[in-house]
Amino acid sequence: MSGPLPLSVNVELLFREAGDDLGERIRAAADHGITAVEIWSHSDKDLDSIHKALEATGSSLHTLLVEGRLTLADVSTHERFLEHVRAAAETAVRLGCSRIVTGSGVGLPYMKRAVQHGIVVDALRAGAEIAAEHGVTILLENLNTRVDHPGTLFDTTAECLAAVREVGSPGLALLYDVYHSLQMGEAPEQELAGALDLVSHVQIADVPGRGEPGTGTVDWRRQLSALRQLGYPGPIGLEYMPTMETAAGLRVVEDIVRAL
Repeated sequence: MSGPLPLSVNVELLFREAGDDLGERIRAAADHGITAVEIWSHSDKDLDSIHKALEATGSSLHTLLVEGRLTLADVSTHERFLEHVRAAAETAVRLGCSRIVTGSGVGLPYMKRAVQHGIVVDALRAGAEIAAEHGVTILLENLNTRVDHPGTLFDTTAECLAAVREVGSPGLALLYDVYHSLQMGEAPEQELAGALDLVSHVQIADVPGRGEPGTGTVDWRRQLSALRQLGYPGPIGLEYMPTMETAAGLRVVEDIVRAL
């Protein structure tokens, strides 16, 4: 595989120098040479501004969230979850986005883990059907419990991959977040070995601190090389908490991907 891995940027976090309007941040990212962007929530956004910026710059919206942090191990949340999936899918179609992101929600201390896993899989299976009907894919994200998301049920890559395999639908895939995986003490090349067909997107941030690559202790040249060797084609999603001006923070990862 030749050529650098492409990048996508979360404009909720990066290019804030362009102002509060996400449309302007999308334009700033395009001016920098990055034309794949990501957002979190959508119901509180100026979707017209985002749509116009995407069209004007030829950019693509790579991901947005399924809203609502629901406890999917609780069957009573499933109806609301599916409503959120439908709303996210409809917004994604409007904006030309093909991926909508969710997590498992927190676990329930009074219920066996295996039972909870099955209940979450049921919710994801139903959600995947709705997503597939709209031509989009739900991305199940691994979220660490050690620092950022205490109590989350699916906090390991293995459990997320198991759920994706059990659902077995084009409407569900894995969003592999390297930051969360490393926080859980995982080795990315081991977690993803033989599973790249289930991975639709990868996001990164440094450990510790969740800052720009280069602000922590991760050997990003090794990590991104491992992803490339496994066969991941990109893009690499940049979802970090910037500690400096965006362009300066991008230089490290841009230098690495150009050298791959």
